[in-house]
Amino acid sequence: MNNQELLYHYFSNSLTPEQESVFKKLLETDAEFKAEFEFEKGLQKAIKSHETDRLKAMLNEVETKINKRHNTVFNYRNLAIAASIAILFGWFGYNTFFSTNYSSLYEDNFTEYPNTVYTITRSDDANSIEREAFVAYETKNYQTAIEKFEALSADETKDYLNFYKAQAYLGMDNIQEAKGLFQQVVAKNESFVAEATWYLALIAIKEKDKSLAVSYLEHLMANYSYNKDKAQALLKELN
Repeated sequence: MNNQELLYHYFSNSLTPEQESVFKKLLETDAEFKAEFEFEKGLQKAIKSHETDRLKAMLNEVETKINKRHNTVFNYRNLAIAASIAILFGWFGYNTFFSTNYSSLYEDNFTEYPNTVYTITRSDDANSIEREAFVAYETKNYQTAIEKFEALSADETKDYLNFYKAQAYLGMDNIQEAKGLFQQVVAKNESFVAEATWYLALIAIKEKDKSLAVSYLEHLMANYSYNKDKAQALLKELN
């Protein structure tokens, strides 16, 4: 699959998990592809903001004329309008204009949560498992981080470990493991409950579960201050 096809599937919200992995890698390693993506993303937003109503009106006009074709000749002008709309839909896809682009919403709002619980300094010679875990986490060596967090999981006084282990799983695109751990953080009222709720909302968006995402975002706004403005903006996008 070439880059144009990847962009098409991204903006039509139809990437497979395998294609999504390739897409993310290209964004990180291919400057030309990233520039093209940013251009198309800006173009998509501009069209969605300024053209949706006009396109809907055009579609309604064509539909009305088609429905009345037994009384009205369907002329070349009508055909040209329909063809123009079809060309636009062929590139951006119907969902780009009239439905939520869940992949885009997830990517635009996801950021890895920073290490705020364990300070690592160059002069720190302590060779503890927790230090090794957070060094691995900060250097994006997520598999090692998970293994180290697992080794520490028996320490119930450090209830932030599940949250950071979930973050590491997100870094590896293992959504299901991350989701289970975030749910555990919320259920047990562990540290980072508000933050875990935010990430559960993002996971629901990634999985295209609109009702669940809305539920998490509304709960976040009603009970916590963390990312309240972002949650409100996301709710507007989803509704």
